[in-house]
Amino acid sequence: MGQKKHFQHPATLPALLILLAAIISLLAYGLYNYASQTTLPKGASQSAVGLKVSQADFDLSRLEKGGLSFVYLPVDQNFAARREQVAKTKLAYGSIIEVQGEKNAEKQLSRAKRLAAGHWGALPILLDSGQDDPSAANLTAMSKLAYSLVKSHEIMVNAPVKYKKLFPAGCKFLATSASAPSKLDYCFWRYTEKGNVAGVSGIGYKNVMYAYIGTSQQYKEKYGQLAQ
Repeated sequence: MGQKKHFQHPATLPALLILLAAIISLLAYGLYNYASQTTLPKGASQSAVGLKVSQADFDLSRLEKGGLSFVYLPVDQNFAARREQVAKTKLAYGSIIEVQGEKNAEKQLSRAKRLAAGHWGALPILLDSGQDDPSAANLTAMSKLAYSLVKSHEIMVNAPVKYKKLFPAGCKFLATSASAPSKLDYCFWRYTEKGNVAGVSGIGYKNVMYAYIGTSQQYKEKYGQLAQ
């Protein structure tokens, strides 16, 4: 008996190869298109989204085109340079004071005030220890800073709302949950730490992004216009 033929028609193998190549191309296009889109929150209001910007020399005007309405800027030696970039855009901004332990709370506050020079931005000042459920020392430090700043500016802390009694009245809380948080308990939501902004290169794909938990009208009344 002769050897069994696997392909009964000479065009079968080339056709299969062409089909396979087409499938691979479609998958590659889909992945590229997904990566080029702005990462948005799931299951929550998308009235306004924003980005934590740590780079000193970054053209922030590109973020507006990517659909962002605001940025959060760490208060460090590059804060003034970033703030100058924001001034050239229609983006709202807020300041992040990175809190580290109770012992140096007063020094941390003094340094932040010196670097910010009163230009905290329209958004709440974010006190962030880098821990979503802060240690006792960091909670104490954030509490001290919150009481010192709340008289002159709106304050938000990266801490669960269960610690509400440790902070002054009116203090807001940043949600860090995987799913959409309660609008009654939280003001903003850090919905991803692996975000991407459409049309913006050079910042990678692991960016901290925030969403305002509220309506478009509420955001406009408090913080400014939305991205178009």
